[in-house]
Formats: sequence, C-alpha cells, structure tokens
Amino acid sequence: MTSYLIPYIDPKKNDGEEDPLLIEYTYGDKGRRGKKLRNEVSKGDYLFFHTSIRNKRYITAFYEVEEVMDIQKARADTTIMMKYRNPHLTSNETHANEVIVFGNPIKSVVLHTPLEFNGELLKELSIPYHPSSSQTELAALSSKFRNWFPLSTTQIQLLIKKVNALHNESFLKQKQLSSDEIRQLSETHIEQFLVECPSALGPELIFLKRQHQFKDGKRLDLLVKNSRTQQIYIVEIKNNEIGVEVLKQIKGYIKRYEHEENLKNVKGIIVCKGILPHFEEEILNQSKEKIKIYQYGWMFSIQAV
Repeated sequence: MTSYLIPYIDPKKNDGEEDPLLIEYTYGDKGRRGKKLRNEVSKGDYLFFHTSIRNKRYITAFYEVEEVMDIQKARADTTIMMKYRNPHLTSNETHANEVIVFGNPIKSVVLHTPLEFNGELLKELSIPYHPSSSQTELAALSSKFRNWFPLSTTQIQLLIKKVNALHNESFLKQKQLSSDEIRQLSETHIEQFLVECPSALGPELIFLKRQHQFKDGKRLDLLVKNSRTQQIYIVEIKNNEIGVEVLKQIKGYIKRYEHEENLKNVKGIIVCKGILPHFEEEILNQSKEKIKIYQYGWMFSIQAV
C-alpha cells in the first residue's frame, strides 16, 4: 500500500483534458504510472494532487482511494459508464497498463482553500529540499515534484491536519480573488466569511451558530447576536439576486425559531447579490421592520504576483 503526491496540469494547458476529474473523484493513468497505480495503490491509500496557480504551487484536492480498476473492466460496467466522464473512460483508445482510480465520494475532498505547497511545508513534512539559487521557488518545486512522490502515514496525517484547518477558514479573508474565482463563489464561502467576520453585518454583531436545525430537519444558514442589545438575527445567504420567495422563507424561519426557542422579536438579515428589479419595491416595503437586506459586491484592486 502506497500513497502519493501527484502533479497535474490545468485543463486549459492540457488541450481541455481534465484529469484528475475532481468533480467526480476519478483519476486515470497508463504505462509506467498506470502499472504503479495497479500494483502499489490500494483501497484506503491517499492521492494528493498539486498544480501551479499564479506562480505558486498548491495542493488542491486529495482522494482516499476506494478502488483501482483496469480500464477495460471499468468500460464494460454500464453503471460506471453512465455515472463517470473521466477522459480515460470515454476515450476510444486503450493503452498498456491503463487504469482508473475511484476516490471515496465521502472521504475525498476538493479544497475550498488550496494548501500552498512551499519550502516551509516541505520542512514540516521532513522532505529534503535544496533549491538552486538561480531558480524561483515555483521552478524548484515543479522540478523536484515532477514525478510522483510517496508519502508516509505521518506525512499524510500532517497534510490532512493542515487541510482541515484551511477548510475551516474563509479564503475571502486570505487573498485577492480573480474575476473567474468571484463568479464561482458559493453560499458556503460567503457563510464561512460571515462566521469569521460577523461585524461585516454590523459593528456589534457576534456569531452564535451556523446551520441551525429545526425540529422538522430544515436548516437556516446563520444565527448572530448584537452583543450590546442581545438582539438575535437569522441570516439567510443567497449568492444570486432574490425575489419575494426569499422574503417569505426568512419570515417563516423567524416565526419557527421564535416558536421553538420560546423567544420574541427575532429579526432577519438577507445577504444576496441584489434584488430582482421587478420585486425591488415590494421587497423593500415588506422588509422595513424586521428584515435587513445586504448586497455583497467587489472592489477593484491590483496586487503584485
């Protein structure tokens, strides 16, 4: 059993071929590397994937391996062919030692915040690293880790510990986002930012709880409280423009929360991209007393790379 640190190429630089196909936790290979996957990697091993982003190296995902399968066997399985779209499965060609790896869908993770892969991390992992003074760090790392690098159990545990710590932080606080990254922000990203920075919604607001579950199993996004007045707010996050249905939703949450927690005068906050023009007047009129609406947006900035 062996786990590996594996480099990969951005699909834009690889004729559009995306492998590892992170959205479905698959990875295919052939030849010498395919033979290595077949003979050395087993269920429970880990594959950590790293690539270059903005002149730095990052670990962007890891799989806990569920199965390594011969490509012909995988292609013969109609359920696999219906479910997965990895290029090795959809290709009409077959190569020597070609295999497909399936990551465990529960225990494999694509990182919300990639882990920077640098000299400091290598020191913590006890991996020898002696770059040439004439090389940039990216060039030195790309050269050293051009091939797969085997990982020990201790190194895997350290990487997962660091990944978990990053996963609980918001990258909205950590770095400037590109235009493409901004378009891919999810409600979870915004939620994590507000967990860490509730004062963005008001200078005296503090975080209480996220994903509060009602008795019927439904969940609300966030609970925050004014530290001076003790006023409680339910926060509902939408990463698109809102209509009247969101107003009805948060009003229902307020009523249900007041009933289940035996409270009065709970208020609401909606964080969204904006209000659909047709409903703007109606929503603003209905939300004056108990609901505040905040629109998130972005400011142009320039920084060195």
